Amino acid sequence: MTDRCEQRARVGEAVQESALELFLGGLQRELAAGQVMLPSWSKVTERARAALSGPEVDYEALAQLLGAEAGLAVRVLTIANSSLFGRGGRPLSDLKLATLRIGADNLRSAVYAYALAQLREAPKLQRLRPTLQQLWRESVEVGALARLLGARTANLNPDTALLAGLLHNIGKVYILVRYDSGGAEWQTERAFVPLLSSWQARIGSAVAHNWRLHESICQALGAQELLEADASAAPLSATLAAAVIGASAAGDSTRSEQTAAHLATFARFGQSSAAWRELLERAHADSTALRVSFGD
Repeated sequence: MTDRCEQRARVGEAVQESALELFLGGLQRELAAGQVMLPSWSKVTERARAALSGPEVDYEALAQLLGAEAGLAVRVLTIANSSLFGRGGRPLSDLKLATLRIGADNLRSAVYAYALAQLREAPKLQRLRPTLQQLWRESVEVGALARLLGARTANLNPDTALLAGLLHNIGKVYILVRYDSGGAEWQTERAFVPLLSSWQARIGSAVAHNWRLHESICQALGAQELLEADASAAPLSATLAAAVIGASAAGDSTRSEQTAAHLATFARFGQSSAAWRELLERAHADSTALRVSFGD
């Protein structure tokens, strides 16, 4: 009797996993066809995101657009006047000057951060709120470390590295929001969490492609779980992968020691274990300032 029950349970889990894979495959086909469906953020936010999707940004038109959404306008001004992004300039209250000061990638980060905050506050996604909040905080930790690491070791634009870090969980967010919108209880499905982990990078990369982000960011999101021992990976991809590993130990001194020793084995970064420990500590401190700037 026990064997028969176990067999039924295994069959049930296999059926569940197959259904979930069909769901995830459907998402990938939608994205490949250019369909990106993330509900619950405003039309102004979406228009701002679209205005930032091209290679050239019309800062005057963008400032007018941002001014139509008070919360987004305040967020951009907060970033422009923060110690991390102010760059020594005088405090600004003019949106056009603020957009010029922080640049296109930080504007993209601001818009995505604000859009994700709108998702977290959406009444119909209330049961996802704690999970979305945790994913956002993880993203800020990764973004803070990617920003420092890109500037120090890879000669990357730190704003681009930050944007990649803030978006590294967008695949998980997309899957969770779309799955929840169907009324399914993902917490009760044992197969969901491992499949979420195995699909989130490719879904995130597909979302980034649809949002017409730079190819290096799309690549990095897709390869974020692969930190190669050699120097074959693109600089942004390697930086994001290292930031994902490093941020997983944020705030835990024992794990930080072990993680720093592990990351020091990757010669491409040229950082000792002690240097990695300093980077991890500084990034964790910066993440607090980033949450103030981008919203929590």
